[in-house]
Amino acid sequence: MSDEVNVNEKPKKSKFSKLNYIIAFIFVNVIIFFVVTSQPKFELSIVENPDSRSVEIRVTQKSFFPLQSFTMTLDEAPLSYTKNGNTYVATATHNGTLEIVATNLNTMSQTIYDRIDSIDSTAPTIFAQLVKKGILNITFEDGHSDIDYDSIYAIDSNDKKLKPSKIDEEGGRATFEFDTYSIKAYVSDTAGNEGEVEFNNSEVNQTKLVSAEGTEINDIPVEEQENNQNDLSDETTFDVGNLNEKPPKQNDDYLYEKH
Repeated sequence: MSDEVNVNEKPKKSKFSKLNYIIAFIFVNVIIFFVVTSQPKFELSIVENPDSRSVEIRVTQKSFFPLQSFTMTLDEAPLSYTKNGNTYVATATHNGTLEIVATNLNTMSQTIYDRIDSIDSTAPTIFAQLVKKGILNITFEDGHSDIDYDSIYAIDSNDKKLKPSKIDEEGGRATFEFDTYSIKAYVSDTAGNEGEVEFNNSEVNQTKLVSAEGTEINDIPVEEQENNQNDLSDETTFDVGNLNEKPPKQNDDYLYEKH
């Protein structure tokens, strides 16, 4: 009797085969879904150079899916790059908005934005005083780079190049002496940005602040200017000791005070 019962039982193998089929179907669909929807993954790093003239942009691909395209732009201008393994390297020489767009073979894309603002593209701030006819004092500073003291010079109205008669690197000050009608002084930072300030002998007892926003001038009363023009030997109320001060900020009340 037991043998007859065993013969009548249905085999369980078919149920097991159906289960395997369902699992395989789900697995294949998961793979298809992953392939179709997979996006590129990247790690971005921006490395500043010591000279503040440029930065190195490094983009490392963290996903294994092959790319269809890869672009880098700075303020919508294309950046050229080199590829080393999974790393893309580019150099930026000016500040701006960085945009990185990568597209996989499945047409899924990833966009990364970052702001580059560590490149020094601004000339030093210069605060100048014509303390008397033929003597120009300047103080200067730079918020990003150091001052290139070897680059400090002036050109007088005879196109003669002058070096400072006095220079104080620790205090960021210099003095020029000239015997022509006017003078233009130049100061550069180590990133190569140059600022300039110009005076003539009719501007005695006047100050000028030259910054990225432009030149601001603190005038003296008209009667004082006339007195200074009539007497070449007259000294002004400005003192060389004023050079101990750092250049004032744009909105500093000092610019608008009468000395």
